[in-house]
Amino acid sequence: MKKIRKIINRIYADLKGFRWAFLAVFVYYLVMHAIFDAFCPALVLTGMPCAGCGLTRASLFLAAGQVRRALSINPSILPVLIFALYCGYFRYVKGSKIKGLGVALGIVTACMLAIYGYRMYLYFPDRAPYTYMENNIAARWIPGYREWVAAILKSR
Repeated sequence: MKKIRKIINRIYADLKGFRWAFLAVFVYYLVMHAIFDAFCPALVLTGMPCAGCGLTRASLFLAAGQVRRALSINPSILPVLIFALYCGYFRYVKGSKIKGLGVALGIVTACMLAIYGYRMYLYFPDRAPYTYMENNIAARWIPGYREWVAAILKSR
């Protein structure tokens, strides 16, 4: 019981410490969805999805027990989940620094980029979340950007 109380106290302390960050992300979410109907900065800036696009939906499907659906949205959810559990174990259960954080983060990043590249090749621009968003900042501000993207999409 004492160990569980320590874990809960560590989680509470982190939630309390990051309350302003949570608020900032929430405000960002509201503003970006109101203006662009999107959350991803890469998507808003370039119209192109990033390696993390779809992770929120995949997380929600995974939490609901819909593993196959989560993996179809973004298979990167598995290495991200394993990384989060690994970090959570050291931070909350053991109460220590995360061992091998840089290596673990490098592996997760490499996995995500490999999955992203493969799925962009297979699905872009026809399958969510690997779609092109025409209402993006680059298309508005960079002359010729729309034509360049249109040429890429036409060549697929």
